[in-house]
Amino acid sequence: MDIRKMKWMSALIAAIFIGAFEFIRHQFVHVISMEWGNVLVAVVTGVLVFIYFHGISAMIENLYGKLQKEKEETAVLQERYRIARELHDSVAQALFFMNIKMVEIETALRQKQEPWAAIGEVKEAIKLTDTDIRQHIFVLQKVPQEKINLPEVIRQYIADYQEDSGIKVDLSVADNVGNSLSLQVKKRLFRILQELLQNIRKHAGAKHVYVCLKSSEGQLFMSVRDNGKGLSVDGIKKQDLSFGLKILEDDVRGIGGQLKLESSPGQGTTATISLDAKGIKEL
Repeated sequence: MDIRKMKWMSALIAAIFIGAFEFIRHQFVHVISMEWGNVLVAVVTGVLVFIYFHGISAMIENLYGKLQKEKEETAVLQERYRIARELHDSVAQALFFMNIKMVEIETALRQKQEPWAAIGEVKEAIKLTDTDIRQHIFVLQKVPQEKINLPEVIRQYIADYQEDSGIKVDLSVADNVGNSLSLQVKKRLFRILQELLQNIRKHAGAKHVYVCLKSSEGQLFMSVRDNGKGLSVDGIKKQDLSFGLKILEDDVRGIGGQLKLESSPGQGTTATISLDAKGIKEL
């Protein structure tokens, strides 16, 4: 039953019942007095209304349960899609590269040439791929699944990140930041922070990172700044890095936010995410 039918039924059932009862009572007015008729109408109407709204409540609870299940399934699909993107962006490309190098090694051996340069590149690719897979496992283990305190989860993750990566991280976050956000937005914002920190670990060559999470005038801001080698933001769009940037932008846009990236060669990189807290509570 859809909402429109429920509205019509709510209005018609009460009107039809009271009208029918009044008609019957007037037909048998010599049997049922006015006082007892009023009492009977009130009692029977109350019983019917209770039964009707009990059914409506059960229907609403059922619909709510289905909605929650669909949201959970959507979240699972999104996470699978994210993992697939990352595997394509890193592991699949590394395997493709190693396959090319193996062909070069095979060709060199057949032609009785030295294959050591290609072998060295394969060894380095295997090492980087192993590190990348370990990073993916580390990130997946740290994704919160239940109701979370966003500042506390970030503190715990950064403590583990520093120990695992050897990169020093200065964190500035208030205890109540993000309280108004929905659980889904908190998880996705945390996932974006993970992605930024892992990108710094893989590409920036940074020794120090600064993370700030604050709210101001109805907006929430998260900034991640590193002292790494930096890059040309305009040049990113002309290189392979544009794919990773597009993924990050899509993730930020998915929670109603905006991404601002500031960087230049040798000057590090700053990524700032801004969210309108009033518009994302129910995402």
